[in-house]
Amino acid sequence: MKTRISFFTGKIGMMLISGTLMLCACPYVPNIPDDPTPPAEPVITSGRVNTLNKFSFRYGRMDVSAKLPQTANGLWPAVWMMGDDVETVGWPECSEIDIVEMGSRDGINEGTQDRFLTRGAHWGPLLLGNGHPNYMLNDAYPKSLQDDFHLYTLVWDERVLQIYIDPELDANLNLKPGNTPCYEMLINVYDGDYPVGKYFHKPDFIIMNLAVGGNFPQIHDINQITALHAGNNYEATMYVDFVRVFRHTKTNTSSPEEGLVWQDLFDGDRVDENKWNIEENDDGGGNNELQSYRRANVSVGKEPTSGKSCLILKAKKE
Repeated sequence: MKTRISFFTGKIGMMLISGTLMLCACPYVPNIPDDPTPPAEPVITSGRVNTLNKFSFRYGRMDVSAKLPQTANGLWPAVWMMGDDVETVGWPECSEIDIVEMGSRDGINEGTQDRFLTRGAHWGPLLLGNGHPNYMLNDAYPKSLQDDFHLYTLVWDERVLQIYIDPELDANLNLKPGNTPCYEMLINVYDGDYPVGKYFHKPDFIIMNLAVGGNFPQIHDINQITALHAGNNYEATMYVDFVRVFRHTKTNTSSPEEGLVWQDLFDGDRVDENKWNIEENDDGGGNNELQSYRRANVSVGKEPTSGKSCLILKAKKE
């Protein structure tokens, strides 16, 4: 049996014939204004980069100096990593390390958007209802992390993952004794149903992005994004001064260069695409986000206050 569905945009005519009510779709010509084009719905674009298939590492220390935007309600900046086997095993089997994320619904509810941060780890497999093993910390930092550049550091060895914010370094860029991590998870555990030790002993690649809306801030309506407004010309920017990866978690080298295995100082006139992939997609980042990622939203330039040469990830409402 075939089913035919008709959509009538005209008026409905009615007549009574031999006691039967007849309904017919009558042509309807509306009054067409001079410009029949309806106003375009606003769209949001932003920037995201990653090092998949260009650089990954297992164990060591990574330092990222970044100035995060005022997230207000709706922005979701992040520095994070995933296992470079993501294309074969998928997420979260590949594992994920979140070094810093800001913009969560908890921070919005508490009114601490500029201080509330998330860091943690996810691993596989996906369970019923899209659940999965994870260990996350979500709380308010003592001071704003959206006022200036801050150093976000991951220390990763065979035993533990540790995350630091603004750790003290010596002249040789080594972590000074006495730094306290704001996140710590043992990864040398191999018992239980989904042992963490199975997932965090393989190389990870680096991801940095400025997402807008979605599941994390729990904002799915573009009109509820308060971070992009007339006062900032409907734009917000995440600046990254440098990314450095060291071979050892706590080096005792005599110079900063020893132990350094990879870095980008973003001191050229464009993004080094031998190091970074610039993403283009419309899939909402997998978390029902509102932005589309575009090459045009990723560049290298000066942060206006400090004059530092930076990677620039720009979110726009257009």
